[in-house]
Amino acid sequence: MMKIPKSLRDIYSENEIKYRKLKKQVDKYINLYKDKRWHYESRIKKRESYALKVETGRFSEPIEIDDFLACTIVVENLESLNKAEKRINKRFNVVERRPPDKYLTTKPSECFMFDDTRLYIRWRDNPNIRPTSLNGLLFEVQIKTFLAHAWSVATHDLTYKTDEKSWSKERIAFQIKAMLEHAEISIYEAKRLAKSKSLKKTNKSSVSISEIIKLMNELWPPEVLPKDKKRLAENIDKLIKNIGIEINILKKILIKETELGRGTKTLNLSPYSTVIQSLFNQRKNKITTYLIGRSKKFKIYIPSEIEIPESLLDIELKNAILDKGN
Repeated sequence: MMKIPKSLRDIYSENEIKYRKLKKQVDKYINLYKDKRWHYESRIKKRESYALKVETGRFSEPIEIDDFLACTIVVENLESLNKAEKRINKRFNVVERRPPDKYLTTKPSECFMFDDTRLYIRWRDNPNIRPTSLNGLLFEVQIKTFLAHAWSVATHDLTYKTDEKSWSKERIAFQIKAMLEHAEISIYEAKRLAKSKSLKKTNKSSVSISEIIKLMNELWPPEVLPKDKKRLAENIDKLIKNIGIEINILKKILIKETELGRGTKTLNLSPYSTVIQSLFNQRKNKITTYLIGRSKKFKIYIPSEIEIPESLLDIELKNAILDKGN
């Protein structure tokens, strides 16, 4: 264990008590206000790390370094960085931001050093509740994306706290960071990049799925459709392809069923189940042939709410997954 002067040990011990109390308060607030999909973690600086930082000479007052308590909020992508920062600004007194301007960096274009958003905050007691004795304590909040966080965790021992200085290891770590930064930008600009001439392509599967999504949007009210329309469309696509029904025929079937007061007006069936019920009503032979035919990998799930024709009740449906109510 590294030897540390008693004076620094005493300062550290005094700070540790206060900052552990502060950590509980900050953890509570950030966990309360962050999005559920975001990751959050925090740590109190260890004594050895604290001593090494004081010895850099960057802090005129050893009793207060800017990251004795350091918190990290990890968000989905670049688009969510501003959202997270606004939430922190709304709740806490931010005294400094690094880098100072989100649109200005001190890094050369060929450099990929650490430059995530860091907010330096002084705790502010709520005047309406009992004082915490923590008012004015300084702490750090880093905001980064999952890809940036993954890089920092995975390469921590290569670039930060290590017992050797290795140009080659650091080179590898920052080459990886460059690739991840490129991936981050590609994700952020995906919609725009998808319109580029070099990527303006499709395939049969994408065309049919898109057509089914369009059909769903035309025939069903938006409130009864799932957020994941792509998955629903994929399920319907498998169903009609295995049965042998074209999308334009399915549309006619659903329109006819709806005109009869069924179809998309059915309240107790999901859109997928509505398609199955409509096929039973309008294309009984097609769906029956598939259900009683030779066993296939694709099985049709039939919930108990679907009315199966009486002629099929006593027949083994090899390609069906029947709900217990059937």
